[in-house]
Amino acid sequence: MNPHPLAPSPVPSHPPSPGEGEKEISLNAVSPWSSPPLPVREGGGDGRGGQGVRVRAGALALALLALAACHPEAEIPDDPPPLPVKIEKAARAPFQPTLVLLGVVRPAKEAEVVLPSPGRLRYPERFRNGLSSGVQVRAGEVLARLVNTDTDSGVAEAKLRLAAATSDLARYQKAFDLGLVPASQLASYKAEADLAAQRLEAARQRQGSLELRSPVAGWLLVERQLPAEGEVQASTVLARIAAGGPPRVEAKAAAGDRGRLHPGLRVRFVLPGTPGAVGRGAIREISPLLEAGGTAPVVAEVTEGAGLPAPGEGVEVHVELDPRPDALTVPEEALVISEGGSALFVIEGGTARRRTVTTGGRADGRIEVVSGLAAGDKVVVNGASLLADGAKVEAVEDSAKAKTEKGR
Repeated sequence: MNPHPLAPSPVPSHPPSPGEGEKEISLNAVSPWSSPPLPVREGGGDGRGGQGVRVRAGALALALLALAACHPEAEIPDDPPPLPVKIEKAARAPFQPTLVLLGVVRPAKEAEVVLPSPGRLRYPERFRNGLSSGVQVRAGEVLARLVNTDTDSGVAEAKLRLAAATSDLARYQKAFDLGLVPASQLASYKAEADLAAQRLEAARQRQGSLELRSPVAGWLLVERQLPAEGEVQASTVLARIAAGGPPRVEAKAAAGDRGRLHPGLRVRFVLPGTPGAVGRGAIREISPLLEAGGTAPVVAEVTEGAGLPAPGEGVEVHVELDPRPDALTVPEEALVISEGGSALFVIEGGTARRRTVTTGGRADGRIEVVSGLAAGDKVVVNGASLLADGAKVEAVEDSAKAKTEKGR
């Protein structure tokens, strides 16, 4: 008899044997990072199959824990690695420091051409574009003409007065010749004509004095070029003329450098961007007073100056300071300059320590350290700008040496 389609399945008379009717998935085929499906029993049972499922799940968890223990997480170091730097051990040695000043070439003698009155400037053909420094002029040469409306009108008025006096004199001369006027009256008109002629000459002399001429022969020094046909005021300096004789160089030194200068120090004159010296000389004078800008004027005499620029041009003054027989120096790139002043980084036990220092003269890419550094200190000479106080560093020279000795 066939069972009804909706009737429940018959219960077996005996429980299935362990493993009978089950489908299992091997643990070897399961990824350690995914959850494997649990074994499923086909058909019913009396509940003893659930205990097998729990046993297998526990074994799987233990396997996952074992796999995780085999892959520990990477540890992050607490401190960054030391920075590689180059060092130099400070040592005392003879040193010839140099101080560089900015100067201007000045002639031995100067003469000024000053405008005597206000007016309008006109230049001769040679200087039609205005006066320029370095142009050689002759003594008495006309540099410019000052057109003054007052002198021009004075000359014109004197000419009119002379013409009127001359006409009156001619008319009374005819009357005197005809016997119509006495000699005394003719004499008065003759005196008037002579006075008018003198006034015209005086007006012309005043007009001629406004031709501005060079008082001596030399070279023009023009600090401010005055344009042609421009209005100028009285007492304005048109130009200066550099006279003959050996020139001098005027420079300015900072207040802190004045104490290191004294007359007699040798100097070299150098043009910026040009190798070698264009002249030599010596310090002649140092002002004991400071200017408003905090600088002291310095005058250097020129003993060899064939290559010096024209008067009024700039030049560098390299002063050879007193030699130091026992000085501490460091490369210029080792110096760190900030608002707090100059400093160096000194290595102490693998740590960079910032030290404030006082510097002196420079020469050949090195700078003297007057205070703040001791002989034997290990100074960072490359990479100092990247350091901070207390940074961990490693000297690259020491590392290379250690590797070499280890290879032996």
